Amino acid sequence: MLLTEPFHHVRRMAGMVITAILCVAPASAQFYEKVDLSKAAIDILENSLTGTDPATGSYVAGIAGTNDPGTEALFRAMVRSRLAGPRVYGVLGTALISKKGIDPALLADITARDERAAIIREANITGILRVSPVAVLLAQGNFPDAALLSLIAEIDRRNEEWDAAPVRALIANNDPVAAGFAALLLRDGSAKNPSDLAPWEAFKVRLLALPPADRNGTMRALVEASMIFELKSAAAPLLELASTEPFTIDTRIGAIGMALRIDTPAGVAAWQDHVAANRSQTALVRAGLQLLASSDRGIPPTAFDAIRNGNQVLDAMADTGAAISGGKDPVAALIKLLDAGHPLSAEWALIRASELPPESSAIVWKHLLTRMDDPDLENRPTSVLVAGLARELMKSDPAAVAALVERVKDDPNLVVAAMTGVNDSCVAAGADIARARRGSLPRAGEGLAVLIIARAGAPLSTNDLDVLGRAAA
Repeated sequence: MLLTEPFHHVRRMAGMVITAILCVAPASAQFYEKVDLSKAAIDILENSLTGTDPATGSYVAGIAGTNDPGTEALFRAMVRSRLAGPRVYGVLGTALISKKGIDPALLADITARDERAAIIREANITGILRVSPVAVLLAQGNFPDAALLSLIAEIDRRNEEWDAAPVRALIANNDPVAAGFAALLLRDGSAKNPSDLAPWEAFKVRLLALPPADRNGTMRALVEASMIFELKSAAAPLLELASTEPFTIDTRIGAIGMALRIDTPAGVAAWQDHVAANRSQTALVRAGLQLLASSDRGIPPTAFDAIRNGNQVLDAMADTGAAISGGKDPVAALIKLLDAGHPLSAEWALIRASELPPESSAIVWKHLLTRMDDPDLENRPTSVLVAGLARELMKSDPAAVAALVERVKDDPNLVVAAMTGVNDSCVAAGADIARARRGSLPRAGEGLAVLIIARAGAPLSTNDLDVLGRAAA
């Protein structure tokens, strides 16, 4: 059996796995079959990591999330599987747990091109590629076009030299995304490969001839790839093209967001033009969130004034963005934004507050805790805010989170939200809070408590696994 040797952490992992499994299991199985949940979790974990379960990636991410170095042997064993899924996720799981990126030796053992492509694609999406020895991987060869471009683009992002020949061979590729991105890479060039504008000019003719859905889909893919690989030279031509009539407003907004991240002056100019022409409340809120997301990229503080229209949420966004980009203390503005009642901007404010010095973020947390006792129920933090507060506060003051859980213990929704935040924080001290609350929480909260305990390294008892099973069912 593949997992016999490395599988030393089954009872610890079973909690995470059984939660995921039972959330997608058929209702009939949950309610009518008598199941030994402890054995079922172990059996299904083994089957999912050695078979064709489509949820394998989720299980691997959950196991890697324990940060237990002992699980690396499990992932390495998966690479020896007969099946493609375990092999792919074995390489990715090893990369996640080792924090060293893709192991070239493991990738060399994968000979199927579609599997190698899947590994590079997932590594790109998850950020694994950024810490991988990309030049060593590229030298192995045997990559499909998209994977080849990803590896070369990552080398380009690092300002290292790359061979233009394989890129030039792709400018007439049947896949317009591959052809377009190859053209953008050649347009960017390098020290040994001078910029070549001709392939991009030729590609634009091809792009504009595509049907509308394909044209916009291709453009969005090129925008995303340029942002991921920080291809600054692509910002101007993509912005220029996206602003023309053949492209939708969503494509245009995506291009602006990309430019704000990788070519901020060009992005700000395009953003200002867009805001001037689109003044609906929805459009302004969306634009405000977009500029806030890049407020650490040298945005002029006055740029945020463009979204002001007297609305409380928009004014709070503008004040916060101006404070951050202007290098001022943003605490008061963040509190105002949290109190404005807009869920997406409040979640952003929570995350931004967590990045402040502890003495500053503590002011924000104290304010939210004070709101818990507001006599007007409408002014109290929502479940989303409570979850975020618990998650962020766990990093600096677990005792305050324990007090928060106690404070909301009589509200099923809020106490589950608080436990969700404890779980999402992945802070070891969460296990003490979880163990102290066991037996007093709603069903979903009990399941979260056991999951938190398992993540901290404590083995799960049969009762713990039963609780997880009931919660998921």
